[in-house]
Amino acid sequence: MLRLKHYLIIFGLFFLDQLSKFFASTHLSFYDAFVIIPSAFSFQLVHNYGAAYGIFQNQRLFLTLVGLVVVVGSIIFQKMIIQSKLSKYGLVFLLGGALGNLVDRIRLGYVVDFIDIRIFPVFNFADIFIDIAIGLFVLELVYGFKNKKDA
Repeated sequence: MLRLKHYLIIFGLFFLDQLSKFFASTHLSFYDAFVIIPSAFSFQLVHNYGAAYGIFQNQRLFLTLVGLVVVVGSIIFQKMIIQSKLSKYGLVFLLGGALGNLVDRIRLGYVVDFIDIRIFPVFNFADIFIDIAIGLFVLELVYGFKNKKDA
């Protein structure tokens, strides 16, 4: 089960995501990128009306419902999801990221993206947190499978 410290981390991740999106929305442009490393890394404001990699464009209701199911389902079924510290922190990062993008979608009708590393579509901190969660869940599957196989 998640404890108070885990919920505080979730809130911290959510807050970092929302603060960075507020900063991006107030200081970045749709047209002019703030270049850090030419042709490799920049910040540029994008309103994402779809999901990762541009799928499900203009499917606000569907994507909002998916986000709600992920958040509510993760909380309800956390006993089944959490098998170790890896999966516990996977759930923490998943909730922090999913909440960040869900709040954008409900409040704005789109997700604010602004990190551009050229080899991927533009993304945000919530997306990074979700990717970390997926990585932790994959490690849990591999590590857990290895331990069960050795037993």
